[in-house]
Amino acid sequence: MKRLAIAALAFALLSTSSLAAITSINDVLTYKDGTGHTQEAPLTLAPSFDSGPVSATATPANSSHAAGTSVGGLFSIPVARVVGGSGIITNLNYKSTGGSTGALAVRIWQKNPTNTTCTDNTAFAGSDTDDAQLITPPLSITPAAPASLTGDTATYASISSVSWDYNKVGDTTQNIYVCLVTVATDTADQNHLVRVQLSGPQN
Repeated sequence: MKRLAIAALAFALLSTSSLAAITSINDVLTYKDGTGHTQEAPLTLAPSFDSGPVSATATPANSSHAAGTSVGGLFSIPVARVVGGSGIITNLNYKSTGGSTGALAVRIWQKNPTNTTCTDNTAFAGSDTDDAQLITPPLSITPAAPASLTGDTATYASISSVSWDYNKVGDTTQNIYVCLVTVATDTADQNHLVRVQLSGPQN
């Protein structure tokens, strides 16, 4: 991060017509101006932030969820550092306390998909207008039991080490929005809490 900041500042300084050469880089950037005089510019580095795991939960309706319906409705996860902020999603985790093992289609938007139908136990209906705000193409996850079942009947799924940029400029929330849609009939999640968790660096 520090090297990138230094490089960006160096490029900006070199792009000025009156500058000739950079002589050294420490806590202060020292350079020669167009007249040969030595000049200094302080290096101000932006702090680095990480959201850590941020979760949203829902309890689906107490009935079977047919294929193509949403499980839990729209998850609003406040992962941005500030309102209207930006950053990168690097990890997604999912938990089904009911122990579902059925595949789920996952859609993730940087802004609220108000033209999309993502309501629990209702057929999903997408919107091209909203999909302009997707931070990655739709993907799928398949929950599975952990290696050790001792004391745990839930199932889990995760997607790690990804790099999904988001930018909420002009938005009034810190939320990233996630919709989970069944691929086949789901009877395990009815009336059982499900959790979606996101994390990643923030600007």
